[in-house]
Amino acid sequence: MNILVSITNKDGIVDFFKNAGEKHKIYASSGTCKFLKSNGIEAIDISSLTGFETLLDGRVKTLHPAIFSGILARKTQKDFDEMQKLNYPIFDLVICNLYDFAGNMDKSMDVMVENIDIGGVSLIRAAAKSWERVTVLTDIDDYSEVASKIGSGGEVPYDMRRKLAIKAFNLTSSYDRMIAGALSGDYPEKSNEDVITLKNQKRLRYGENPDQTGYIYEIPEFGKLEIFHGKEMSYNNYMDASSAIETALEFEEPFAVVIKHNTPCGAAIGKDHGEALEKAIDADRESAYGSVICLNGTIDGNVASRIKDLFVEVIIGKGFTEEARNILGKKKNLRMAVFAGNGPKNKIRTVFNGYLQQNVVPAAPDKLEAIFERNKFNERDLIFAWKIVAHCRSNAIVLAKDGATTGIGAGQTSRVQAAKIAVERAGSKARGSIMASDAYLPFSDNVDVAAEAGIGAIIQPGGSIRDQDVIEACKKSGISLYFTGKRVFLH
Repeated sequence: MNILVSITNKDGIVDFFKNAGEKHKIYASSGTCKFLKSNGIEAIDISSLTGFETLLDGRVKTLHPAIFSGILARKTQKDFDEMQKLNYPIFDLVICNLYDFAGNMDKSMDVMVENIDIGGVSLIRAAAKSWERVTVLTDIDDYSEVASKIGSGGEVPYDMRRKLAIKAFNLTSSYDRMIAGALSGDYPEKSNEDVITLKNQKRLRYGENPDQTGYIYEIPEFGKLEIFHGKEMSYNNYMDASSAIETALEFEEPFAVVIKHNTPCGAAIGKDHGEALEKAIDADRESAYGSVICLNGTIDGNVASRIKDLFVEVIIGKGFTEEARNILGKKKNLRMAVFAGNGPKNKIRTVFNGYLQQNVVPAAPDKLEAIFERNKFNERDLIFAWKIVAHCRSNAIVLAKDGATTGIGAGQTSRVQAAKIAVERAGSKARGSIMASDAYLPFSDNVDVAAEAGIGAIIQPGGSIRDQDVIEACKKSGISLYFTGKRVFLH
Protein backbone atom coordinates (compact mmCIF):
# COMPACT_ATOMS: atom_id res chain seq x y z
CA MET A 1 0.00 0.00 0.00
CA ASN A 2 1.26 3.48 -0.90
CA ILE A 3 0.51 5.98 1.86
CA LEU A 4 0.85 9.76 1.71
CA VAL A 5 1.18 11.60 5.03
CA SER A 6 1.16 15.37 5.56
CA ILE A 7 0.09 16.35 9.05
CA THR A 8 0.36 19.31 11.39
CA ASN A 9 -0.93 17.49 14.45
CA LYS A 10 1.25 14.40 14.79
CA ASP A 11 -0.57 12.87 17.76
CA GLY A 12 -1.33 9.18 17.24
CA ILE A 13 0.55 8.78 13.96
CA VAL A 14 3.38 6.65 15.40
CA ASP A 15 0.91 4.21 16.94
CA PHE A 16 -1.01 4.17 13.68
CA PHE A 17 1.97 2.90 11.72
CA LYS A 18 2.96 0.44 14.43
CA ASN A 19 -0.53 -1.09 14.17
CA ALA A 20 -0.82 -0.82 10.39
CA GLY A 21 1.99 -3.30 9.65
CA GLU A 22 5.22 -2.90 7.75
CA LYS A 23 4.29 -3.77 4.15
CA HIS A 24 3.66 -0.18 3.14
CA LYS A 25 5.54 2.50 1.29
CA ILE A 26 5.20 5.79 3.15
CA TYR A 27 5.66 9.16 1.47
CA ALA A 28 5.60 12.23 3.71
CA SER A 29 6.03 15.98 3.54
CA SER A 30 9.40 17.13 4.88
CA GLY A 31 8.38 17.94 8.46
CA THR A 32 6.28 14.82 8.81
CA CYS A 33 9.01 12.71 7.21
CA LYS A 34 11.59 13.87 9.75
CA PHE A 35 9.18 13.17 12.59
CA LEU A 36 8.43 9.64 11.38
CA LYS A 37 12.11 8.79 10.91
CA SER A 38 12.95 10.12 14.37
CA ASN A 39 10.41 7.63 15.71
CA GLY A 40 11.81 4.67 13.83
CA ILE A 41 9.33 4.67 10.94
CA GLU A 42 10.85 4.52 7.46
CA ALA A 43 9.47 7.22 5.17
CA ILE A 44 10.31 8.84 1.83
CA ASP A 45 10.38 12.62 1.54
CA ILE A 46 7.98 13.77 -1.17
CA SER A 47 10.74 16.02 -2.49
CA SER A 48 11.97 12.87 -4.28
CA LEU A 49 8.76 13.05 -6.30
CA THR A 50 8.33 16.79 -6.71
CA GLY A 51 11.97 17.72 -7.27
CA PHE A 52 11.98 20.49 -4.65
CA GLU A 53 12.12 20.65 -0.87
CA THR A 54 9.62 23.46 -0.25
CA LEU A 55 8.88 26.76 -1.95
CA LEU A 56 7.95 30.20 -0.63
CA ASP A 57 8.97 29.47 2.96
CA GLY A 58 6.86 26.34 3.06
CA ARG A 59 3.75 27.72 1.38
CA VAL A 60 4.19 25.18 -1.41
CA LYS A 61 5.07 21.59 -0.51
CA THR A 62 2.58 19.11 -1.95
CA LEU A 63 1.04 21.09 -4.82
CA HIS A 64 2.52 19.05 -7.68
CA PRO A 65 1.23 16.64 -10.37
CA ALA A 66 3.38 13.83 -8.98
CA ILE A 67 1.35 14.03 -5.78
CA PHE A 68 -2.13 14.80 -7.01
CA SER A 69 -2.14 12.46 -10.00
CA GLY A 70 -1.30 9.63 -7.61
CA ILE A 71 -4.38 10.52 -5.56
CA LEU A 72 -6.79 11.33 -8.38
CA ALA A 73 -5.95 8.38 -10.65
CA ARG A 74 -9.04 6.29 -11.32
CA LYS A 75 -9.26 2.52 -11.30
CA THR A 76 -8.77 2.27 -15.05
CA GLN A 77 -5.99 0.72 -17.07
CA LYS A 78 -5.57 3.98 -18.97
CA ASP A 79 -4.88 5.97 -15.77
CA PHE A 80 -2.59 3.25 -14.38
CA ASP A 81 -0.59 3.10 -17.62
CA GLU A 82 -0.19 6.88 -17.61
CA MET A 83 1.07 6.85 -14.02
CA GLN A 84 3.50 4.01 -14.78
CA LYS A 85 4.89 5.90 -17.78
CA LEU A 86 5.62 8.91 -15.54
CA ASN A 87 6.94 6.66 -12.76
CA TYR A 88 4.53 8.24 -10.24
CA PRO A 89 3.19 6.19 -7.31
CA ILE A 90 -0.52 5.56 -6.99
CA PHE A 91 -1.65 6.40 -3.45
CA ASP A 92 -4.10 4.16 -1.59
CA LEU A 93 -4.26 6.10 1.66
CA VAL A 94 -3.91 9.81 2.43
CA ILE A 95 -3.45 10.95 6.03
CA CYS A 96 -3.76 14.69 6.47
CA ASN A 97 -4.84 17.30 8.99
CA LEU A 98 -4.81 21.07 8.72
CA TYR A 99 -3.00 24.10 10.10
CA ASP A 100 -4.50 25.21 13.41
CA PHE A 101 -6.32 28.27 12.11
CA ALA A 102 -8.76 28.18 15.05
CA GLY A 103 -5.90 28.54 17.52
CA ASN A 104 -4.64 31.65 15.74
CA MET A 105 -7.90 33.53 15.22
CA ASP A 106 -7.03 35.97 17.99
CA LYS A 107 -3.70 36.83 16.40
CA SER A 108 -2.78 39.49 13.83
CA MET A 109 -4.12 39.32 10.29
CA ASP A 110 -0.69 38.28 8.99
CA VAL A 111 -0.53 35.36 11.43
CA MET A 112 -4.07 34.28 10.56
CA VAL A 113 -3.31 34.35 6.84
CA GLU A 114 -0.17 32.25 7.26
CA ASN A 115 -2.26 29.67 9.12
CA ILE A 116 -4.69 29.21 6.23
CA ASP A 117 -3.91 25.72 4.94
CA ILE A 118 -3.90 25.37 1.15
CA GLY A 119 -2.01 22.19 0.33
CA GLY A 120 -3.66 20.18 3.10
CA VAL A 121 -7.17 21.17 2.06
CA SER A 122 -6.31 20.27 -1.54
CA LEU A 123 -4.93 16.86 -0.55
CA ILE A 124 -8.00 16.10 1.56
CA ARG A 125 -10.44 17.12 -1.17
CA ALA A 126 -8.59 15.14 -3.81
CA ALA A 127 -8.49 12.01 -1.65
CA ALA A 128 -12.15 12.41 -0.68
CA LYS A 129 -13.09 12.79 -4.35
CA SER A 130 -11.30 9.50 -5.04
CA TRP A 131 -12.94 7.67 -2.13
CA GLU A 132 -13.93 4.69 -4.31
CA ARG A 133 -10.24 3.81 -4.44
CA VAL A 134 -8.51 6.00 -1.83
CA THR A 135 -8.96 6.11 1.95
CA VAL A 136 -8.71 9.60 3.44
CA LEU A 137 -7.91 9.98 7.15
CA THR A 138 -8.45 13.41 8.72
CA ASP A 139 -9.48 12.52 12.27
CA ILE A 140 -7.16 10.95 14.85
CA ASP A 141 -10.18 9.13 16.30
CA ASP A 142 -10.34 7.05 13.10
CA TYR A 143 -6.68 5.99 13.15
CA SER A 144 -7.15 2.87 15.24
CA GLU A 145 -9.93 1.30 13.16
CA VAL A 146 -8.23 1.95 9.82
CA ALA A 147 -4.85 0.71 11.11
CA SER A 148 -6.54 -2.46 12.32
CA LYS A 149 -8.09 -3.09 8.90
CA ILE A 150 -4.90 -2.70 6.91
CA GLY A 151 -2.66 -4.19 9.59
CA SER A 152 -4.50 -7.50 9.39
CA GLY A 153 -3.78 -7.67 5.66
CA GLY A 154 -7.19 -6.53 4.57
CA GLU A 155 -8.39 -3.35 2.93
CA VAL A 156 -10.54 -0.50 4.19
CA PRO A 157 -14.16 -1.43 3.37
CA TYR A 158 -16.14 0.53 0.80
CA ASP A 159 -18.64 1.96 3.31
CA MET A 160 -15.85 3.07 5.62
CA ARG A 161 -14.02 4.85 2.79
CA ARG A 162 -17.22 6.64 1.87
CA LYS A 163 -17.92 7.73 5.44
CA LEU A 164 -14.36 8.98 5.83
CA ALA A 165 -14.73 10.96 2.60
CA ILE A 166 -17.93 12.59 3.87
CA LYS A 167 -16.14 13.48 7.09
CA ALA A 168 -13.29 14.96 5.03
CA PHE A 169 -15.60 17.17 2.97
CA ASN A 170 -17.35 18.32 6.15
CA LEU A 171 -13.95 19.24 7.58
CA THR A 172 -12.88 21.34 4.60
CA SER A 173 -16.29 22.99 4.45
CA SER A 174 -16.25 24.02 8.13
CA TYR A 175 -12.59 25.05 7.85
CA ASP A 176 -13.34 27.44 4.98
CA ARG A 177 -16.38 28.81 6.81
CA MET A 178 -14.30 29.45 9.92
CA ILE A 179 -11.75 31.37 7.86
CA ALA A 180 -14.43 33.41 6.10
CA GLY A 181 -16.02 34.31 9.43
CA ALA A 182 -12.70 35.29 11.01
CA LEU A 183 -11.63 37.44 8.07
CA SER A 184 -15.04 39.13 7.88
CA GLY A 185 -15.00 40.45 11.45
CA ASP A 186 -16.62 43.87 11.38
CA TYR A 187 -16.13 44.16 7.62
CA PRO A 188 -19.04 46.30 6.35
CA GLU A 189 -19.71 44.22 3.25
CA LYS A 190 -22.14 41.39 4.04
CA SER A 191 -22.15 38.38 1.78
CA ASN A 192 -25.43 37.25 0.28
CA GLU A 193 -24.45 33.72 1.23
CA ASP A 194 -24.47 32.28 4.74
CA VAL A 195 -23.10 28.88 5.63
CA ILE A 196 -24.04 27.10 8.84
CA THR A 197 -21.68 24.39 10.05
CA LEU A 198 -23.20 21.79 12.33
CA LYS A 199 -21.10 19.20 14.10
CA ASN A 200 -21.05 17.04 17.22
CA GLN A 201 -24.44 15.60 16.35
CA LYS A 202 -26.22 13.99 19.28
CA ARG A 203 -29.14 11.72 18.57
CA LEU A 204 -32.13 12.12 20.87
CA ARG A 205 -34.55 9.40 21.86
CA TYR A 206 -36.98 10.73 19.24
CA GLY A 207 -38.32 13.98 17.84
CA GLU A 208 -41.48 15.75 18.92
CA ASN A 209 -43.25 12.40 18.63
CA PRO A 210 -42.01 8.81 19.01
CA ASP A 211 -42.16 8.05 15.26
CA GLN A 212 -39.85 10.97 14.43
CA THR A 213 -36.06 11.00 14.70
CA GLY A 214 -34.47 13.90 16.55
CA TYR A 215 -30.99 15.38 16.95
CA ILE A 216 -29.29 18.29 18.63
CA TYR A 217 -26.15 20.02 17.38
CA GLU A 218 -24.73 22.00 20.27
CA ILE A 219 -22.99 25.27 19.40
CA PRO A 220 -20.90 26.47 22.39
CA GLU A 221 -20.60 29.97 20.92
CA PHE A 222 -24.35 30.41 21.46
CA GLY A 223 -24.53 29.14 25.00
CA LYS A 224 -23.98 26.11 27.17
CA LEU A 225 -26.54 23.84 28.78
CA GLU A 226 -25.04 21.21 31.06
CA ILE A 227 -27.43 18.49 32.19
CA PHE A 228 -25.79 16.89 35.21
CA HIS A 229 -28.63 14.85 36.70
CA GLY A 230 -31.69 12.92 35.60
CA LYS A 231 -32.95 11.28 32.45
CA GLU A 232 -31.69 12.08 28.97
CA MET A 233 -33.14 15.30 27.56
CA SER A 234 -35.75 14.88 24.84
CA TYR A 235 -36.41 17.02 21.77
CA ASN A 236 -39.34 18.69 23.53
CA ASN A 237 -37.29 19.20 26.69
CA TYR A 238 -34.70 21.13 24.70
CA MET A 239 -37.38 23.25 23.04
CA ASP A 240 -39.00 24.10 26.37
CA ALA A 241 -35.63 24.68 28.05
CA SER A 242 -34.65 27.13 25.32
CA SER A 243 -37.88 29.08 25.71
CA ALA A 244 -37.42 29.15 29.48
CA ILE A 245 -33.83 30.42 29.29
CA GLU A 246 -34.67 33.05 26.67
CA THR A 247 -37.44 34.37 28.93
CA ALA A 248 -35.21 34.36 32.02
CA LEU A 249 -32.53 36.35 30.20
CA GLU A 250 -34.93 39.30 29.90
CA PHE A 251 -34.72 39.97 33.65
CA GLU A 252 -32.03 41.14 36.04
CA GLU A 253 -33.99 40.91 39.32
CA PRO A 254 -34.72 37.44 40.82
CA PHE A 255 -37.00 35.76 38.29
CA ALA A 256 -38.58 32.37 37.65
CA VAL A 257 -40.58 31.07 34.70
CA VAL A 258 -42.61 27.90 34.31
CA ILE A 259 -42.81 26.64 30.72
CA LYS A 260 -45.32 24.19 29.28
CA HIS A 261 -45.43 23.27 25.61
CA ASN A 262 -42.95 25.98 24.63
CA THR A 263 -44.82 28.89 26.23
CA PRO A 264 -44.92 30.34 29.76
CA CYS A 265 -47.77 29.27 32.01
CA GLY A 266 -46.45 31.20 35.00
CA ALA A 267 -43.71 33.74 35.64
CA ALA A 268 -42.75 36.06 38.47
CA ILE A 269 -40.13 38.29 40.03
CA GLY A 270 -39.51 38.31 43.77
CA LYS A 271 -37.27 39.50 46.55
CA ASP A 272 -35.33 36.27 46.04
CA HIS A 273 -35.51 33.29 43.71
CA GLY A 274 -37.48 31.21 46.16
CA GLU A 275 -40.26 33.78 46.31
CA ALA A 276 -40.15 34.28 42.54
CA LEU A 277 -40.55 30.55 41.97
CA GLU A 278 -43.40 30.20 44.44
CA LYS A 279 -45.28 33.05 42.76
CA ALA A 280 -44.62 31.62 39.29
CA ILE A 281 -45.98 28.20 40.27
CA ASP A 282 -48.99 29.68 42.06
CA ALA A 283 -49.84 31.62 38.90
CA ASP A 284 -51.06 28.33 37.38
CA ARG A 285 -50.27 25.41 39.63
CA GLU A 286 -52.30 23.02 37.49
CA SER A 287 -50.20 23.72 34.37
CA ALA A 288 -46.96 23.60 36.36
CA TYR A 289 -47.31 19.81 36.57
CA GLY A 290 -44.79 18.25 34.16
CA SER A 291 -43.24 21.61 33.31
CA VAL A 292 -39.78 23.00 32.62
CA ILE A 293 -38.65 25.68 35.09
CA CYS A 294 -35.84 28.20 34.74
CA LEU A 295 -34.43 30.74 37.19
CA ASN A 296 -32.00 33.50 36.26
CA GLY A 297 -29.76 32.78 39.23
CA THR A 298 -28.45 30.06 41.53
CA ILE A 299 -30.84 27.36 42.70
CA ASP A 300 -30.44 26.99 46.45
CA GLY A 301 -32.16 24.98 49.16
CA ASN A 302 -34.93 27.57 49.43
CA VAL A 303 -35.76 27.08 45.75
CA ALA A 304 -35.34 23.31 45.79
CA SER A 305 -37.69 22.85 48.75
CA ARG A 306 -40.51 24.55 46.82
CA ILE A 307 -40.54 21.96 44.02
CA LYS A 308 -39.49 18.81 45.86
CA ASP A 309 -43.12 17.62 45.88
CA LEU A 310 -43.97 18.86 42.38
CA PHE A 311 -43.48 16.78 39.23
CA VAL A 312 -41.11 18.82 37.05
CA GLU A 313 -39.36 17.62 33.88
CA VAL A 314 -36.39 20.01 33.96
CA ILE A 315 -35.09 22.61 36.44
CA ILE A 316 -32.53 25.08 35.06
CA GLY A 317 -30.41 27.72 36.78
CA LYS A 318 -27.06 29.45 36.59
CA GLY A 319 -25.82 27.17 39.34
CA PHE A 320 -26.92 24.76 42.08
CA THR A 321 -25.84 24.79 45.70
CA GLU A 322 -24.88 21.53 47.37
CA GLU A 323 -28.05 21.69 49.45
CA ALA A 324 -30.20 22.03 46.33
CA ARG A 325 -28.42 19.11 44.67
CA ASN A 326 -29.05 16.94 47.71
CA ILE A 327 -32.74 17.82 47.91
CA LEU A 328 -33.48 17.48 44.20
CA GLY A 329 -31.06 14.61 43.64
CA LYS A 330 -33.58 12.29 45.30
CA LYS A 331 -35.80 12.73 42.24
CA LYS A 332 -33.97 10.32 39.92
CA ASN A 333 -35.72 11.35 36.71
CA LEU A 334 -35.62 15.11 37.26
CA ARG A 335 -33.20 16.73 34.86
CA MET A 336 -31.07 19.39 36.52
CA ALA A 337 -29.22 21.74 34.21
CA VAL A 338 -26.89 24.73 34.39
CA PHE A 339 -26.93 27.34 31.64
CA ALA A 340 -24.46 30.04 30.61
CA GLY A 341 -24.29 32.49 27.74
CA ASN A 342 -26.77 34.74 25.96
CA GLY A 343 -27.94 32.53 23.10
CA PRO A 344 -27.66 33.12 19.34
CA LYS A 345 -27.82 36.57 17.78
CA ASN A 346 -30.02 35.21 15.00
CA LYS A 347 -32.80 32.66 14.82
CA ILE A 348 -33.19 30.29 11.89
CA ARG A 349 -36.02 27.91 11.08
CA THR A 350 -36.88 25.78 8.10
CA VAL A 351 -39.89 26.39 5.88
CA PHE A 352 -41.16 24.46 2.87
CA ASN A 353 -38.95 26.25 0.37
CA GLY A 354 -35.94 27.26 2.44
CA TYR A 355 -34.74 28.89 5.65
CA LEU A 356 -36.06 31.93 7.46
CA GLN A 357 -33.62 34.01 9.47
CA GLN A 358 -34.12 36.99 11.75
CA ASN A 359 -32.11 38.77 14.42
CA VAL A 360 -32.89 38.49 18.12
CA VAL A 361 -33.83 41.71 19.93
CA PRO A 362 -34.71 42.37 23.60
CA ALA A 363 -38.42 42.51 24.37
CA ALA A 364 -38.28 45.77 26.33
CA PRO A 365 -39.71 48.70 24.31
CA ASP A 366 -37.68 51.81 23.55
CA LYS A 367 -40.49 53.96 24.92
CA LEU A 368 -43.70 53.58 26.88
CA GLU A 369 -46.41 56.07 25.98
CA ALA A 370 -49.29 56.69 28.41
CA ILE A 371 -52.33 57.19 26.17
CA PHE A 372 -54.88 57.34 28.98
CA GLU A 373 -54.43 56.95 32.72
CA ARG A 374 -57.34 56.56 35.09
CA ASN A 375 -54.90 55.15 37.61
CA LYS A 376 -51.15 55.45 37.13
CA PHE A 377 -49.42 52.07 36.90
CA ASN A 378 -45.85 51.31 37.86
CA GLU A 379 -43.64 51.04 34.76
CA ARG A 380 -41.85 48.04 36.26
CA ASP A 381 -45.12 46.09 36.44
CA LEU A 382 -46.12 47.15 32.93
CA ILE A 383 -42.78 46.08 31.43
CA PHE A 384 -42.91 42.81 33.36
CA ALA A 385 -46.21 41.91 31.70
CA TRP A 386 -44.85 43.04 28.34
CA LYS A 387 -41.69 40.93 28.56
CA ILE A 388 -43.72 37.83 29.38
CA VAL A 389 -46.19 38.27 26.53
CA ALA A 390 -43.20 38.62 24.18
CA HIS A 391 -42.28 35.02 25.01
CA CYS A 392 -45.77 33.56 24.63
CA ARG A 393 -46.94 32.09 21.33
CA SER A 394 -49.10 34.40 19.25
CA ASN A 395 -51.81 35.45 19.47
CA ALA A 396 -51.02 36.08 23.11
CA ILE A 397 -52.55 37.89 26.06
CA VAL A 398 -50.88 37.99 29.48
CA LEU A 399 -52.43 39.21 32.72
CA ALA A 400 -50.02 40.19 35.49
CA LYS A 401 -50.13 41.85 38.90
CA ASP A 402 -47.53 42.54 41.60
CA GLY A 403 -44.69 41.07 39.56
CA ALA A 404 -46.42 37.79 38.71
CA THR A 405 -48.62 36.50 35.93
CA THR A 406 -52.22 35.88 36.85
CA GLY A 407 -53.51 34.46 33.57
CA ILE A 408 -52.15 33.61 30.13
CA GLY A 409 -53.93 32.96 26.84
CA ALA A 410 -51.53 32.02 24.05
CA GLY A 411 -51.35 30.41 20.62
CA GLN A 412 -54.85 31.46 19.57
CA THR A 413 -56.10 32.40 16.10
CA SER A 414 -58.40 35.01 17.67
CA ARG A 415 -57.02 37.74 19.94
CA VAL A 416 -60.29 38.20 21.80
CA GLN A 417 -60.36 34.44 22.41
CA ALA A 418 -56.82 34.68 23.85
CA ALA A 419 -58.09 37.44 26.15
CA LYS A 420 -61.02 35.30 27.28
CA ILE A 421 -58.72 32.34 28.01
CA ALA A 422 -56.34 34.54 30.03
CA VAL A 423 -59.24 35.93 32.06
CA GLU A 424 -60.65 32.47 32.63
CA ARG A 425 -57.27 31.16 33.81
CA ALA A 426 -56.87 34.12 36.16
CA GLY A 427 -60.31 33.90 37.75
CA SER A 428 -60.65 36.37 40.59
CA LYS A 429 -56.95 37.31 40.27
CA ALA A 430 -57.77 39.12 37.02
CA ARG A 431 -59.20 42.10 38.93
CA GLY A 432 -56.63 44.87 39.06
CA SER A 433 -54.25 43.04 36.71
CA ILE A 434 -52.40 44.52 33.75
CA MET A 435 -53.33 43.08 30.36
CA ALA A 436 -50.46 42.80 27.84
CA SER A 437 -51.12 42.07 24.17
CA ASP A 438 -48.29 41.02 21.84
CA ALA A 439 -49.88 42.90 18.90
CA TYR A 440 -52.30 45.77 18.66
CA LEU A 441 -55.91 45.29 19.72
CA PRO A 442 -57.83 45.25 16.41
CA PHE A 443 -61.23 45.88 17.99
CA SER A 444 -62.62 47.28 21.19
CA ASP A 445 -64.14 43.87 22.05
CA ASN A 446 -60.85 43.01 23.80
CA VAL A 447 -61.39 46.03 26.05
CA ASP A 448 -64.91 44.80 26.80
CA VAL A 449 -63.49 41.46 27.99
CA ALA A 450 -60.92 43.33 30.11
CA ALA A 451 -63.52 45.64 31.62
CA GLU A 452 -65.81 42.78 32.63
CA ALA A 453 -62.87 41.06 34.36
CA GLY A 454 -61.82 44.22 36.24
CA ILE A 455 -58.53 44.73 34.39
CA GLY A 456 -56.79 47.92 35.52
CA ALA A 457 -54.49 48.65 32.58
CA ILE A 458 -53.68 47.52 29.04
CA ILE A 459 -50.24 47.61 27.43
CA GLN A 460 -50.11 47.01 23.69
CA PRO A 461 -48.18 48.15 20.60
CA GLY A 462 -50.84 50.45 19.17
CA GLY A 463 -50.92 51.22 15.47
CA SER A 464 -54.33 49.84 14.52
CA ILE A 465 -56.66 51.82 12.25
CA ARG A 466 -59.14 51.41 15.12
CA ASP A 467 -56.84 52.71 17.85
CA GLN A 468 -59.28 55.52 18.58
CA ASP A 469 -62.10 53.03 19.18
CA VAL A 470 -59.87 51.18 21.66
CA ILE A 471 -58.86 54.42 23.38
CA GLU A 472 -62.48 55.51 23.76
CA ALA A 473 -63.46 52.09 25.11
CA CYS A 474 -60.64 52.29 27.72
CA LYS A 475 -61.74 55.76 28.78
CA LYS A 476 -65.33 54.59 29.09
CA SER A 477 -64.30 51.57 31.17
CA GLY A 478 -61.69 53.43 33.24
CA ILE A 479 -58.82 51.22 32.04
CA SER A 480 -55.41 52.87 31.75
CA LEU A 481 -53.86 52.40 28.31
CA TYR A 482 -50.18 52.31 27.30
CA PHE A 483 -48.59 51.99 23.86
CA THR A 484 -45.14 50.49 23.24
CA GLY A 485 -44.93 51.16 19.50
CA LYS A 486 -43.47 47.68 19.16
CA ARG A 487 -45.00 44.33 18.19
CA VAL A 488 -43.65 41.14 19.78
CA PHE A 489 -45.19 38.29 17.80
CA LEU A 490 -43.77 34.83 18.52
CA HIS A 491 -44.91 32.18 16.06
